[in-house]
Amino acid sequence: MKQLFNANDTWLNYLNKYRETLRTVVIENVTKMLACSTAAFGSKEYRCSHADCTHHKYIHQTCKSRFCSSCGIKATERWIRKQQHVFPECEYQHVTLTLPHTLWPIFRDNRFLLNHLFSCAAKIFLGWAKQLDIDIGVFCALHTYGRKLNWNVHIHLSVTRGGLCKKTGLWKPIFFKAKTTEKCWRGAITQLLSSNYSELDLSGEGCPFIRNEQDWSRFLTSQYCRRWKLHFAKKTANVTPTMTYMGRYLKRPPISASRLRHDFQGGLVTFDYLNHRNGQTESLILSPEALIERMIEHIPDKHFKMIRYFGFLSNRRRGEMLPKVYDALGIAPKDAPEMPGYAAMLKGYVKVDPFECILCGHRLTFLRFRAGEPLSELVHHALVQAQIRSI
Repeated sequence: MKQLFNANDTWLNYLNKYRETLRTVVIENVTKMLACSTAAFGSKEYRCSHADCTHHKYIHQTCKSRFCSSCGIKATERWIRKQQHVFPECEYQHVTLTLPHTLWPIFRDNRFLLNHLFSCAAKIFLGWAKQLDIDIGVFCALHTYGRKLNWNVHIHLSVTRGGLCKKTGLWKPIFFKAKTTEKCWRGAITQLLSSNYSELDLSGEGCPFIRNEQDWSRFLTSQYCRRWKLHFAKKTANVTPTMTYMGRYLKRPPISASRLRHDFQGGLVTFDYLNHRNGQTESLILSPEALIERMIEHIPDKHFKMIRYFGFLSNRRRGEMLPKVYDALGIAPKDAPEMPGYAAMLKGYVKVDPFECILCGHRLTFLRFRAGEPLSELVHHALVQAQIRSI
């Protein structure tokens, strides 16, 4: 990933060209990714514990950015372990809620709407359960990209196939119908877009025909009357398959570096993707600048939560409701999992102990810490470099 951004000063040239329109969070995350595991973020110095060994080692700090591949792997592993400990062992239903492609540009140009998609999706299932007097658990994840890294907004939702009966406290099964869910999803999104008309920016290429609120209402009616694709996956006996699938996308960049093939002579980048229309694997060839443009638009805004929890899985209700859920299901609460640290992850992935001396095999001991540069300084340095490159 760093090679893609650094080759031929691609990122600096892109930054200089589009610095006025780039979101601040994009510049910060790319800067952090490029400085990850370098001395820019600070370093820890270690020395061998053996008296006769003079080996010293410096371990640089990581960036913990959502846009960093290596940090994303660590964050994914920790998130999956933590959630598997909390979520009850029961049947789950995974649902993918998509939007028509004509609505994608509207959510790209009005990112505040993304914050409402979670509740639009969750309220459908929570309302269904409320009619049956059942308390269920729901969690949703937002995806903004398709297989070709194009802007494609959709929600991945997983819901328990049962819940607590509010009267008896017993576990009661529940089922959801695809056609009814699709109708409710269409209604929720069109209502969301209709009620926020006055705040929308419709000047982009997605809506050149919208001149007034009447045009907007007609457009939404036409979208409501079409078919929206929803995918109901097969039920699973536990949450692990869904958690593993969603974790790959939530904590990592839109594409892994292993999928990229560089043509250094032509200066182009190629990656393969699965075409859903014909089921064939196809290749997409882009310039480095075009690929960077596709990747960075999927960086979420600062403090934006890509996954939300509802029902008895919501953060404010977990402490009270989960013990009741465990009792109804007849399962014992799990002990808090041990979160893997830096050394454990490195051993697991590359079979290397970072705290073992490469000269004598003794343990390394911490000696001192050197502080790095503030992120604001790193961003300023990148902007200055980009400006110098243009001169």
